[in-house]
Amino acid sequence: MNQVAKKTLGKKENRKEVIFDAAVACFNENGYYGTSMDMIAERASMTKRGLYYHFKSKDKLFIELFHYMNKRYYEQIPHFAKTVSGPEERLRMFVETANQVLKEGTDFIKFSQEFISISVRKPEIRKVMTTYYKEQVERVKNIVASGIEAGTFIQTDAEKVARSMVLITMGAFNVFFSLDAGYDLADQHSFNIAHILRGLKKQAH
Repeated sequence: MNQVAKKTLGKKENRKEVIFDAAVACFNENGYYGTSMDMIAERASMTKRGLYYHFKSKDKLFIELFHYMNKRYYEQIPHFAKTVSGPEERLRMFVETANQVLKEGTDFIKFSQEFISISVRKPEIRKVMTTYYKEQVERVKNIVASGIEAGTFIQTDAEKVARSMVLITMGAFNVFFSLDAGYDLADQHSFNIAHILRGLKKQAH
């Protein structure tokens, strides 16, 4: 790729980031159905035509925003995963990463809850959310399975344990943003996973 092409691509990517920032603010303030492409264009200081140049529909923007924010907040995990060897440490690393996201990216977590709620009625968005959920379960299942194989964890159904972790996490996040739950989300998330880990670990005799 020549320098001109790289520069053009960089401008396009930067413009998309401006749109994403505007879109997440609109979706979080007004919800999916209360947000229009006109509102996003105005927030991004661009024309509606310019917005449609990048995204053909609100659904396309909504879905790409979800992928973008997931990558933005979780792309650091593979790097950190290489620095820890034990399965318990890896699971704790996921908790710490999630807690860091909670501290720095409340907008992302809130948007994710909106994304989940819309997936109930929109098959295309439901498909994206289903893929994301299955990937999370598979990732945790592999870590749990490696702990069982290494003798660190008790013999159990790795997939069911992974599903429990993911569902408990999603549930805690959903309740927190849906009502006045009265708990610290990061603290509750850490507590939940710590107790699951305690049940997984083999006790020394």
